[in-house]
Amino acid sequence: LDKHYAEFGYNAFCIQTGLYFGGHDYDAEIEAGINRFGWKFQGDGYHNTTRYGEELPDGNARKSSLGTVYRNWHPGPLGFQIASDAFAYVYVTGLLMALDVIEEDMNAGVDLLDRWFDRNGRQLGSTEEDDEQSQALRRTASSMSEPSTHRQLRIPPVNLPKPLFCEPLYCSTPHPPNCLNYEKPTFGNPGIAVQNQAGWKIFNDANKWNYKVGKVDIALIKEMRSAEWERKCAHLDACGGIFASDSRDGTLAFELPAAKMTAGLVFVCLCCGNQPGGKGIAEYRLLENQNVTIKLNGNVLDKAGMDKWPTGKCVRLLRQFGVGGYKKEDTMVLTFEMADQDPDLAYELKPHFEISHVVAL
Repeated sequence: LDKHYAEFGYNAFCIQTGLYFGGHDYDAEIEAGINRFGWKFQGDGYHNTTRYGEELPDGNARKSSLGTVYRNWHPGPLGFQIASDAFAYVYVTGLLMALDVIEEDMNAGVDLLDRWFDRNGRQLGSTEEDDEQSQALRRTASSMSEPSTHRQLRIPPVNLPKPLFCEPLYCSTPHPPNCLNYEKPTFGNPGIAVQNQAGWKIFNDANKWNYKVGKVDIALIKEMRSAEWERKCAHLDACGGIFASDSRDGTLAFELPAAKMTAGLVFVCLCCGNQPGGKGIAEYRLLENQNVTIKLNGNVLDKAGMDKWPTGKCVRLLRQFGVGGYKKEDTMVLTFEMADQDPDLAYELKPHFEISHVVAL
């Protein structure tokens, strides 16, 4: 359906267009100094938060944050909800129109399969059951109409095949993954709590104002010679993490959301940049780093059972419940400790270990 609407441009699904169509007088508000499409403004004139936010108690900081229409030039949660609602409205409207056409064909005694589907080029499922069900579907339709010139659809198999890019165990959980993220910008409350930070330190890259800013915008801001506009134009993205380099930094402890973990997957992503000797970040920072000890509820995790997943900068610490004696417990605490280091070793030569994300499912 989106192919048919593409010629009209993306504005068909634009956030502001949809809001204006609702009847709210945004122009009058702008004249009065209220710009609901400005950065960090909360409330779109119809709602003060998202549907998800409505479930939160009044006074909750997350509830107010979810009501942001635009974080900056990117939409906020309420802005994204408006866009998704607009897509849903357009698609459902198109679906209803299609059903009206199909109903007219049915009332006229038209063979629906002959009119709308390519019988010769279609691909049936690989099982005998799929073929029998498709043939039964054919027999229910009459053959009163002439073959249509609009044959472009293929009857799909009754049973869909297994997912190609997602392990079934991870695709069939009742809860989404919970995570903790040290990069910027990050909004909302983390799904994994820090039980003990000890001497581990949080950092974020100090990027220049023109980092990831387009060349045209950079040229315009430079002409202004304004430090204020440089701050306004600066991109919010910044890599970051939490790090330690010595046993004196103590134990970093994360409390995993045991009640919401049904698969048992736990992985961390590491930070940052190129590693010495051409090694990958997962190998250098964790898998081959003898200075890092990882424990779950006090039990040391064997790195031989870990692997890079789902990307080269991430390591899957635990694959699933029920493997190697790993079982779900009421409380699950994941800890990281660094080994003792030579106190005379220069700081930059110590084996830093940096985590950017912790994810549990």
